[in-house]
Amino acid sequence: MRFIPDVESERYDRFVAAHPTKSHFMQSSAWGELNRRTRGMTPYLTGLEDESGQLVAAALLLLRKPPLFPPYIYSPRGFVVDFDNRELLETMTREVGNFARSLGAMFVKIDPDLEIHQLDPHGQPLPGAPDRSQVVQQLKDLGFRHRGFNLGFEGRQPRFTFRIDLQKPEKELEKQLTGNVMKNIRKGQRNYPAEILPGGEQDVGELHRLIQLTSLRDGFFCYGEEYYREFYRTLAEKGMARLWLGRVDPGEVLASLRRQLQDTETALASYKKEHHIKEAQLTIQRLHREIESFEGYAKLYPGPTTISAHLVVRFGPHAWAVHAGSAGVMNETFLNNRVYWHKILHERQTGAVWLDQFGTIGNPDTGSLSSLHQFKQQFGGRYVEFPGEFDLPLRPLWYRLYQDLLPRYRRLRFSIKEWLRGHGSGRQS
Repeated sequence: MRFIPDVESERYDRFVAAHPTKSHFMQSSAWGELNRRTRGMTPYLTGLEDESGQLVAAALLLLRKPPLFPPYIYSPRGFVVDFDNRELLETMTREVGNFARSLGAMFVKIDPDLEIHQLDPHGQPLPGAPDRSQVVQQLKDLGFRHRGFNLGFEGRQPRFTFRIDLQKPEKELEKQLTGNVMKNIRKGQRNYPAEILPGGEQDVGELHRLIQLTSLRDGFFCYGEEYYREFYRTLAEKGMARLWLGRVDPGEVLASLRRQLQDTETALASYKKEHHIKEAQLTIQRLHREIESFEGYAKLYPGPTTISAHLVVRFGPHAWAVHAGSAGVMNETFLNNRVYWHKILHERQTGAVWLDQFGTIGNPDTGSLSSLHQFKQQFGGRYVEFPGEFDLPLRPLWYRLYQDLLPRYRRLRFSIKEWLRGHGSGRQS
């Protein structure tokens, strides 16, 4: 076996994208470049060759230098290696460790996206489903320290997600949707004219605006616009980014609602059966309410307006629904669900094996983000659990100091920022 610290990027990406068990866009060369541009990390595309010169393992290693400490290495979503091949995993771990030591690293961090459990709706392992929890002990035996089984978004990447199997026929995917999702999608398509169209870099500002609105409603973190712009630009250069926009013209919807009202009132005059009459009367009441709402929307938004945006990453045969936002207005159109369903069908039609919904919680019955969980759950994905984060200490003293002082440093930095914000709010610029 021969360790290569600088695999050529095209060769590296071909191997990672095609790996049968461990392919992730966060192990791509594009992800390394994005972290270089936005976080100042140094990416290394590393690999392991067998005796015939074929790559058998790979890893994107991101070198980060924290203040006052030596650097450390982060390999997002873990090495690209067959984790069931103990000898190969051990060799890759040893070689990565040696390379990291040569860079002066304190430790190597990984967070493999290995499905150790499929879960039931309450976050418990599904009886009869495959159990790969032994990977935790397997990595411990190689010198890694497990950072625990967190239930939320405390780690660098989510430990739980939903994955939608796109190899099923479209009708089966429809049956997996829960509640009234498909009914509402069809109702929206039938009654509320709107566009779902591909976006480009010029539309990233709209994506950011909608993510901001969603983060305020749901209480999650939103990056600055430049991050999303660089995210799209860097991954689009490799053909990996797809942006979908849901756009509606309130005036056009208003005209459609008025036509529906007129048609329903005309039909009502001919009805004889009581249940038909009551149904038509309820429809008329609803249409009056919605016409009033869209008269207001038409004044606020005089023209086509983007109210939903979804950014999807595609790498090899897999897709990830990474970033999305909605305006929280004109919900009668169900346009956010319509965009979600559109991107599912598009990835299926273009050959993706599954679509990862990019994170949820492990305590759906009690967690503070249960609404986010429920929204993603309704699209029928497989609810899965990953093992979490692992650290491979290389400089034990520095590693212990870093693990002890980092939380205190973060708390102090946050307190200083809060103090400055509070004492600076009345200053004149």
